[in-house]
Amino acid sequence: MQTDAVERALAEVAACRALREKQQAHRAEFQRKLEAVAKPLYVLKSKRQLELRLQ
Repeated sequence: MQTDAVERALAEVAACRALREKQQAHRAEFQRKLEAVAKPLYVLKSKRQLELRLQ
């Protein structure tokens, strides 16, 4: 009877640990995507560069 409760508790701890690891991986992936979007593709150094690109 007592071992059953201990096994259930250990299973619950393992499930919580797996959920936390999954959430951390998801958060890290989301952060990586967010940082990739935030970076500009190029830095415009002068207005002349823009004018040359548009011609």
